[in-house]
Amino acid sequence: MKFTTPYPIVCVEWVDSCEPEDNAEIALHEIPEPQRIFQVGMLVKSEKEYVSVAGAWKPEDKTLDYVITIPTVAIVTITTIEE
Repeated sequence: MKFTTPYPIVCVEWVDSCEPEDNAEIALHEIPEPQRIFQVGMLVKSEKEYVSVAGAWKPEDKTLDYVITIPTVAIVTITTIEE
């Protein structure tokens, strides 16, 4: 069965803040760097300030699930994944 979504499938490479697991007292050498993240899913919204990527779409309910909104200033690349 072939099925397509009404949304393009993308891979968004972006940079996010990072904090140590134990966020109490840390030494200077323990300070983490921002983390590089790859988010794959359906590009459900694209605005000047942000994009929203969903990991699941429920067509019967007309709802999305596992949605993350990423500020465009944090985005390194957005690559469309071909079918």
